Amino acid sequence: MEVHSPGRAQSWGDCDPDVEAYVRDALDAIGLRTVGVYVHGSLAMDCFYRAKSDVDVLVVVPETLTGAEREHVARTLAERSEHRPMPGDLELSVLTVEQAANHQHPRPFEVHYSAAWTGSILDGRVDYAGTHRDPDLAAHITVTRERGATVSGPSPRDLFAPVPHDDYLVAITADLHDILSGEELLSAPYYGVLNACRVLATIKLGPGTVLSKEEGVPCARDNLPSQHHALIEQALTCYRSSEPVAPEQRATDGHDWDRAALLAFRDAIRARI
Repeated sequence: MEVHSPGRAQSWGDCDPDVEAYVRDALDAIGLRTVGVYVHGSLAMDCFYRAKSDVDVLVVVPETLTGAEREHVARTLAERSEHRPMPGDLELSVLTVEQAANHQHPRPFEVHYSAAWTGSILDGRVDYAGTHRDPDLAAHITVTRERGATVSGPSPRDLFAPVPHDDYLVAITADLHDILSGEELLSAPYYGVLNACRVLATIKLGPGTVLSKEEGVPCARDNLPSQHHALIEQALTCYRSSEPVAPEQRATDGHDWDRAALLAFRDAIRARI
């Protein structure tokens, strides 16, 4: 298989070797004794696009970590980030077996890493003591149970308690509400548009619906006026594009976007959700 094939939609089972190696090496570097490791998100749902996507991972460990262990995990991932082979970064959360097996919303976790935290971690501005909770874990765990890829350990259904559909909806709509507030959609247009399509489809199709951003598009086409279809297609094209862009242009794919069309789409989604 060609490595770095332009525009190729990838999954964990067929991803580029350097992407898989980066994930596995990162897991080795953090040095945790794990019960299970799972990929979720785009790399589990056959829609990882190398130029755009992050790699989403859940790690389950036997017991609570010390503050020093939590800091080691976060700092190790932050320090390695500069040398990652793809534009997107890891988004990784660590939970204990007990945290995984008992549903709470928001759910407690041991440590979290993502690109948004890199600076704070390296600057020593993260609190590793006490209990922290993340409402997004309701969505991550739902996707992991339904469509996740197992890196190691048993089936994710054996470790993660099911998430009630209402809590899953709260998690995915909370992110969308942030995107639809004010003019936030203008700063991350293709992500925001496709995320809105996914949430709209999940609400329309009901319990048991777990979709990727791509998979929400057909439902959005069927349920939104035709005036929004060109914008949806632009968002999908940008999401799939393999054309390199500067890091500061990644959120827009380096394209100009129609401000009026984005705000009209925002208002149409607000009216339906």
